Amino acid sequence: MKRVSLIQQLWFLVVSAVVLAAAGSLVANLYNARDYLEQQLATQSADAANSLALLITQNHAEKAMGETLINAAFDQGHFRRITWLDPDGKPKIQRVNEVQFGGAPGWFRRVLPLNASPARAMISSGWMQAGVVEVVSDASYAYVSLWQGALTVSFWVLMAGVVVGLIGSVGVNTIRRQLLAVVDQAKAITQRRFVTIPEPEGPEMGRLAQAMNAMVTRVKVMFEEEAARLEEMRQQINFDKVTALANRDYFMGRLGATLGEPDVAQEMLVLIRIGALAELNAHLGRPLTDEMLAQFGRALRDTRRFGDDSIAARLNGADFTLMAQQSCVDADKVRELHDELAAQLSSFAGQPVLLAMAATDLRQGDSIRDVMSRLDAALALSEVNGSTRVEVAVGNVAKPLAITAEQWGGLLDRAVAERGFKLVRFAVRGSDGGMLHEEAPLRLKQGEDWLPAGQFLPMAIRTRRVAALDLAAVAMALEQLAAEPACAGLGVNLAAESLDDDGFIVQLATLIRGQRQAAARLWLEMAEAGIMPRFERFRALCLALEELPCRIGIEHFGRQFSLIGQLHDLGIDYLKVDGSFVQQIEQQSGNQTFLKGVCNIAHNIGLGVIAEGVKTEPEATMLFSLGFDAITGPGVK
Repeated sequence: MKRVSLIQQLWFLVVSAVVLAAAGSLVANLYNARDYLEQQLATQSADAANSLALLITQNHAEKAMGETLINAAFDQGHFRRITWLDPDGKPKIQRVNEVQFGGAPGWFRRVLPLNASPARAMISSGWMQAGVVEVVSDASYAYVSLWQGALTVSFWVLMAGVVVGLIGSVGVNTIRRQLLAVVDQAKAITQRRFVTIPEPEGPEMGRLAQAMNAMVTRVKVMFEEEAARLEEMRQQINFDKVTALANRDYFMGRLGATLGEPDVAQEMLVLIRIGALAELNAHLGRPLTDEMLAQFGRALRDTRRFGDDSIAARLNGADFTLMAQQSCVDADKVRELHDELAAQLSSFAGQPVLLAMAATDLRQGDSIRDVMSRLDAALALSEVNGSTRVEVAVGNVAKPLAITAEQWGGLLDRAVAERGFKLVRFAVRGSDGGMLHEEAPLRLKQGEDWLPAGQFLPMAIRTRRVAALDLAAVAMALEQLAAEPACAGLGVNLAAESLDDDGFIVQLATLIRGQRQAAARLWLEMAEAGIMPRFERFRALCLALEELPCRIGIEHFGRQFSLIGQLHDLGIDYLKVDGSFVQQIEQQSGNQTFLKGVCNIAHNIGLGVIAEGVKTEPEATMLFSLGFDAITGPGVK
């Protein structure tokens, strides 16, 4: 049996009250009018009877004159019957009107009958009684008056009912809006979006909204306090206090995670060494040296110059490093950076400062030892050459396709049109070893080879075709999910730059809505670094997908940890913690505490937590003990 909603009950009460009030008013008015008309009919009959009796008496009760007077009164048409009864009660003269005036319907006469009671007056002839005259008024005209009055009253009662109904409608709709606001707030909480609503003016709904808002506010405050505590812990564990750059352990974890990804992005790694830093410290003193290094760190942390996903670190006292996309830091830009940093240090120190610098690209199959060995050799060469130039480590490595942006655009357009892509799969497993879902990065067919996303995605972004690629990847994933009911799920990486396309969110929602059954096993994720500058667009994406069965998450989480304080009203489903926190986690007590706090705060708002870049069994065991729900990486098969 269908349950009746509160709004429907309110409507029923409003309509019932209006109908009952209108009906009661109409009935009361009609009965009052009938009583009044009956009194008028009785008065008319009495007046006529008295007048006729007096006139007949004045004419000595002569029958002929009496008949004339009775006929004259009867012919006026206001009487049903006029009778002169003799002293024995027998009719002496009688006039009866058998015709009924039809101005009112028959059913109305039956429902509201008018009782016209007869009136009598005595007739005398001298001192002798000559009988009585009996008059009964005709109710036809009274029925017409009563019917017309009923119509008029019904019209105005109906109008009053409409007005009351409109007023009631405004009131019910106001209550409905207030209730829906509270319901939407409760629904948002179940979807892990802790939002507040304006408090309604009414005391009852106002108190309810106030209680809900107070709860949400407490959750937000608790969330923000915990996020601030974890951020402080992250800074203490993973960052240098003087320069605010990442420390060696964190950077090596990030480098290892990057090299362990299925698609090694086109990134450049720069190693920098400040010459004779100990002598500078003795010359300037520690406070000034720290200030110089702080300025040096700010120059390396310039994400507007090196990209949102860049990372700079202090490896030891005088050694620094910078890792960024080659599109932001190529060989020429590294040389410019060398000259700028050398000039900055020399200006601050008031004397020439030597700055050795080496650079290399990250290559598929590289290990951390491979990369650092190349850099150490190149840095030594830079120092031998007087630290006046940048040494770039080169080797016999595969380079990206040497084609123009226009050619890249044509290549990507053909690939989308001809479905020249494929999805490769990597396992994401839970603590029980079961498959949670499979990551499905995109590959682009080029001749006989399949290019990883790291080689074609930068050009897709540059040529504004990244949204089309993401939609193609989602469409392909949905097709594979529909064709493989046994597949646990597929995770598709969406580029945050797709959000810059105004039509992307609508197209994505439409695509998923068309395959709701398969979409229940679809996992969508975006990188934290790309979300930060587009946070409101990402929020719009989450709102557009909230009613759809797919899941949405954030990958590489933790690189810019400030985002955690804003997760409470997004409605996302899971976080993928960056592999830089995961490397050798069984030996990192500080990061263990940090990651356990991340799991706790995420679980408290209903988010799943997945670890990226897991390579070894000890790492996996430790991560599950810290509260992670699943893991992925080179060591997960």
